[in-house]
Amino acid sequence: MFEMMTYRTKRILGIITLIAVTILMGALLYFAFTAAPMIQEEPTIPTEEGAAGGLIGAPEAGERTPVQDQTSGALQPSPVAIGGPTFTQRLTATVVTSPTLIEGTGIAFYNNQDGRFYKIDESGELIALSSAAFPKAESVVFADTADIAVIEFPDGTNIIYNFLTDQQTTLPSHWEEFDFSSDGENVVSKSMASDSSQNTLVSSSSDGSRTEVLTPLGTNTDKVTVNYSTNNSIVGFSQTGASSLGFGRYEIYLIGSDGEESGNLIVEGGNFAASWSPTSTYLLYSVAWSANNDRPSLWVSSGTGDVGSNRMNLGVETWVEKCTFKNDLSIICAVPDEATDASGLDHRLITATDSLYEINLKTGTKKLLGYPTLDMQMFNLSVSDDDSILYFLDAYGRLNFMNLK
Repeated sequence: MFEMMTYRTKRILGIITLIAVTILMGALLYFAFTAAPMIQEEPTIPTEEGAAGGLIGAPEAGERTPVQDQTSGALQPSPVAIGGPTFTQRLTATVVTSPTLIEGTGIAFYNNQDGRFYKIDESGELIALSSAAFPKAESVVFADTADIAVIEFPDGTNIIYNFLTDQQTTLPSHWEEFDFSSDGENVVSKSMASDSSQNTLVSSSSDGSRTEVLTPLGTNTDKVTVNYSTNNSIVGFSQTGASSLGFGRYEIYLIGSDGEESGNLIVEGGNFAASWSPTSTYLLYSVAWSANNDRPSLWVSSGTGDVGSNRMNLGVETWVEKCTFKNDLSIICAVPDEATDASGLDHRLITATDSLYEINLKTGTKKLLGYPTLDMQMFNLSVSDDDSILYFLDAYGRLNFMNLK
C-alpha cells in the first residue's frame, strides 16, 4: 500500500511539473514576440577615405558646437573644423609636389608618379593642366598664379613651362633655387659658377627674354635665401650680418629688387625662414629659439616701412612652412602637439601629430580650429579664397583636405 501511494505521488508530481514547464514556455514566447524590444545604441561607422579627386560637400552654414558622445564623453568627429576632431579626406593616393592654390578654390600640383601636372577644381574634378609629361622632376616651383612653373631635373636641366600657352623656355643648368614675382612675370634665382667667388643672384623674365645680375653672392651663396615679397620689393634674405648679437640674436639683411641692401632684421635664433602676407603688411618667420633650447618659435613683424620692426612672439612652437595666410591679418598653422629640444633646427625630430590653429597677427590671439581624426602631420597648407577648404600634404606627401566651414 505504501509503495502504491509513492508511485501515484510521483506520477502526479510529474504531471504538475509538465504543466508548469508548458505554462512557463508559453509565457516566455509571449513576451519575446509582443513586448517592446531593447533599445540599442547605433554603432559609429567610420568615414571612408575619399577617392582621388573627390571632395566632401560642405554642410550648411551656421553656428556649430562639438557634439559629445553621451556614453564616453569624448567629442565626436565633425565634418567641419569647429574645435575638435575633424574628418579629413585624401585627394591623391600618390605623392605630389608643390600643391598651389589655383583660381581661388582649386589646387594645382605635380604628380610624382606619372610626371604630369593636374588641378582639382571646386567640384572635385581632376583635370590635367597640360598634355605634356615631365617625368622625374627633381623640384617644382609654381608662380602664385599657378599658370607657370619652373621645373628642375636631376641632370641639371631647368625649364619654365607656361600652362596657358604650352610654351617651354630653357634656363641655364647652373641656375638654382627659383622664386617668382607675385604676377609671375619675373623669376629670381642663384647663378652658380665653377668658381664660387663668381656666384650671383640673377633676375630674368619668365619668358626668357631678359636676364640681369642683381648682386654678387660669392662665397656667401649658402647664406642667401631667395624669397620674393608679395609687393615685389624684396627678393631675398642674406644671413651675412652679425652671427650673434648676444642672447642668441642674429642679424639678417634684406635684398631689394635692385639687388641692394634694403634694411635688416634682428631675430631670436638660427634656422630662419620667412613668409610674406598677401600685401606684405606682415612678415611671418620662424627660428630655432636660442632662449628656449632651440625649439621652433613663430614670430611676426612689420613687412613694409621699417621691415622687421614691431616684432611679436606668437607663442607657437611651429615652423613658418607649416603655416598659411588666410588673409592679410590672420594665419592658419599646423602646430605639433609636443615639441622637443633642438627640433627647431630639424623638424624631423618631431614625431607628434598636429593640431590646427588660427592666429590673429595683430593681437596674437589663437583659436583651436580642430585636429584630424587620424593622427597625422600636416605640411604645405593653403586655404581657398572663400575660407571653406584647407588643403595640405601628409607626412607621405599625399594631398588631403579639411572643411573649415
